Amino acid sequence: MLPQQYSQLISSYLTNRMFRVQQDGEYSGLKTIAAGVPQGSVLGPVLYVLFTSDIPHTTGTTIGTFADDTAVMAVGETTELATSKLQRAINHISDWTKMWRIKLNEAKSVHVDFTLKKTTSIPLVLNDNIIPYSNTAKYLGMTLDAKLRWKEHVKKKKEELVIKYRKMYWLLGRKSELSTENKLLVYKQILKPVWTYGLQLWGCTKMTNISMIQTFQNKVLRGIVNAPWYARNVDIHRDLQVEMVTEVIKKKAAGHQKRLETHVNPNIITLLDKGVTVTRLKRTRPQDLCT
Repeated sequence: MLPQQYSQLISSYLTNRMFRVQQDGEYSGLKTIAAGVPQGSVLGPVLYVLFTSDIPHTTGTTIGTFADDTAVMAVGETTELATSKLQRAINHISDWTKMWRIKLNEAKSVHVDFTLKKTTSIPLVLNDNIIPYSNTAKYLGMTLDAKLRWKEHVKKKKEELVIKYRKMYWLLGRKSELSTENKLLVYKQILKPVWTYGLQLWGCTKMTNISMIQTFQNKVLRGIVNAPWYARNVDIHRDLQVEMVTEVIKKKAAGHQKRLETHVNPNIITLLDKGVTVTRLKRTRPQDLCT
């Protein structure tokens, strides 16, 4: 039980809320918010987590939640076994949302089979609607492909970087009168965070994918200093004191590993287990990025 003053404070926070929509400088009329919490508020995520804390967990599945983004995962020796576990978990979650009047968006839900085998997808049903099947899924800003090779994630990040750079070319390009120091600052504060996000995971991808980001960085740095065609990229990086992408990967991975080693959750230490050998697959693991 909450003290009365807390209850009244939360009640005043959630009731009599209004919203409107802006499009091209035009505003809609005010409408009453019938459910939910104010977007962008500090208390909103806390209240949502409390409201959904009893989401049902089904044996054989794992649920990952971050605010209203929910991922349900199941592991099985066959696609049929994993799908049956997922369907059972989805049914329980669907019943739970109906009880608490939570609306699920079936159209935005995605079903992915993470496997190296060539299999035929078995449909999953949510509220009498078949969940769309895809070879990729975006979760918390990371694009996960069915084979976990990170190629699709890198491609999307490259596309995002190109779009942002085009909009900022007048500021970072060869004809810009902005100082080199300020151009570098803009790149490091706006463009670089786009591709460094999640680097501890997608840094395991093949060098051909990493080179897509390196090529983009080369282009930006050459534009910043108006470099002639014969100037080597490695020299430009050295003179500007900008690390190569592979160097950033190692640095980020080392920092991530250090944080895991001192994490308060004892289960996190299992992520550092290097005793698990990967047979058949020649892939880099996050633990290997520091070496």
